[in-house]
Amino acid sequence: MNYRKNKIERLSKVAHMYYEEDRTQGEIADLLHVSRPLVSRMLREARDLGIVEIRVHSPVCDADALLGRLCQRYGLQGGALIPETENNSMSDFNLAQKLLEHIESEKPKALGIGWGTIIGTLTALLERVSPRQSSVQLVCPLVGNSSVSLRKFHTDENVRIIAEGLSAQPKFLYTPAFPADLNERNLLVETSHYRTISAQWDHLDMAIIGIHETTTAIDVHYPLMQDSRTVGHMIAYSYDINGRFIRPESDYLVHIPLEKLSKCRQVIGLCAADVSPCALAGALRTGLLTHVFVRETLADAVMVDKWNYA
Repeated sequence: MNYRKNKIERLSKVAHMYYEEDRTQGEIADLLHVSRPLVSRMLREARDLGIVEIRVHSPVCDADALLGRLCQRYGLQGGALIPETENNSMSDFNLAQKLLEHIESEKPKALGIGWGTIIGTLTALLERVSPRQSSVQLVCPLVGNSSVSLRKFHTDENVRIIAEGLSAQPKFLYTPAFPADLNERNLLVETSHYRTISAQWDHLDMAIIGIHETTTAIDVHYPLMQDSRTVGHMIAYSYDINGRFIRPESDYLVHIPLEKLSKCRQVIGLCAADVSPCALAGALRTGLLTHVFVRETLADAVMVDKWNYA
């Protein structure tokens, strides 16, 4: 009896940390000194036992119906949901595979690439197979390159590999995402590489961007604009839970202007396995995204009424 009671209390604690405190599964795993897959299983068990009241004692709805409701609430055109898996890598791979299928079915000619885990996984996926014929004619970066060693934040390198995998022409920025100051940025935007990419941004058919937690600032070794309102970042733009972008007094980062990105026919938001409901909800409320690729459980969590406010 005591074992079952302790187990229920532990499941309730994990569910509270994830759904009420907006902690990621990775953060919970670190706090409890357990693995991230174990946290995922505990959350699933909490739902099965009726501890979690996202759907009060109701089964999780069909994925297609859930995606339809997500699109209706947030004004999306579409996207893809994937089932929960035992580890982050598998979830990210499944999302990257769905993204590749979407690119092939939508047949864009000009493709813009941001940075992040799923984009890095797509790069690795295309790197392992022979180049395929596609409708894509040109691939260009949406943000400059980070100085960190993680390839998922090296947009020019990802552009090169993705373009090769899709038999398209790559265009490069050869520019850091984070210049030292405004003067350096002003010099960079006058280069021929930047002007070429800036002109291409006006003609994108599809832009692929990652939705990130505020911890991305640590990942890329740069203090991205954030304060107490910040819940996430997309291509180095900060936003709050209501979907309002938090503009710095002086923006000297090198990334596509929001005005140009908003004119793109499809802007696809990618949620890696460790993105929280809070970060996704804020991203959806920006109105920037037309499609979202995400885990079913995260999509289900973001539909809770507490996220539905302005």
